[in-house]
Amino acid sequence: MAQTSIITGQYVCIHQTAATVVQRVIAWLIDMVFLYVAGLIAAIGVMPIVFSLEQETIAIVFTTLLTLSILSYPLLMEVFNHGQSIGKYLVGIKVASLDGSTPTLGAYLLRWLLLLIDWGFMGVGLAAIVFTKNSQRIGDLAAGTTVVKLPKQTRSINTYDLYFANNHYTPTYPEAAHLSLRQFNVIARTLLTQNEARAVNIIRLAEKTEKVLGVSNTTGNAELFLRTIYNDFQYYASRVV
Repeated sequence: MAQTSIITGQYVCIHQTAATVVQRVIAWLIDMVFLYVAGLIAAIGVMPIVFSLEQETIAIVFTTLLTLSILSYPLLMEVFNHGQSIGKYLVGIKVASLDGSTPTLGAYLLRWLLLLIDWGFMGVGLAAIVFTKNSQRIGDLAAGTTVVKLPKQTRSINTYDLYFANNHYTPTYPEAAHLSLRQFNVIARTLLTQNEARAVNIIRLAEKTEKVLGVSNTTGNAELFLRTIYNDFQYYASRVV
């Protein structure tokens, strides 16, 4: 499968599996079926009432609103549903920025505006997905996004050894309080990631974290060190008033 490299700030490169052409097409077909059914229900239920009023203007307005709703569906779903339309959700894929952050509204808008080119000009979007490094259609290339597979099982961050919640917890590294939220999220994602590169990523991130904070790993274990930093940060963050 194609791999997309997502760079998380100044730390490590976390590899995620890019969605395949088949997965993206299936998601698109699911969305089309959903829109067709929803539009058909709306037309059958409302159009007779609209036309019975014998007001051509009302009929035009309703038709226009229905059309705009269908056209804006991909944009609205991705913006308000964390990069997933109904089709993407069911297939298990989502839109993500190449730098690992959540796409901005401008990025979502740009990839939506280029849908016409991607799907309307002899399959140029499909060709781009096949031949680009990060499996990007034209809209993705312009917006700096791609579509990635979601892991089948995702652990909640709240279940990750929250020793800081213990009233008797004593932090080891006060410097952890100086981490930015983005840096903390990098540590959390790296600890929760389950793939072949996990061990290497943890070692590299531990070394980077030592340099950034100006501390030494007194645990002798890279993963235990990052867990300690994780809990120390949470300890200090939970006591900010």
